[in-house]
Amino acid sequence: MEKNKNPKELTIEIGTNGKEAFATLEEWVKTVPKMIHEIKMNGTKEELKAYQMQVKMVLDKLQAIEKEIKND
Repeated sequence: MEKNKNPKELTIEIGTNGKEAFATLEEWVKTVPKMIHEIKMNGTKEELKAYQMQVKMVLDKLQAIEKEIKND
């Protein structure tokens, strides 16, 4: 990750490790329902919104990686 980027920003380079990146993100997505439940029970609305935005970024990245893998 570049030093001047927001450290909370999810950045995964596709490059030659597209399949590995895809698998890593796919595993992370499996934890989402549990985390949303936990945030709803113990967190704030702001934390929930931030997490939901992070989930959307991950899903967008998964789609980008999937396209890149299919094009290889």
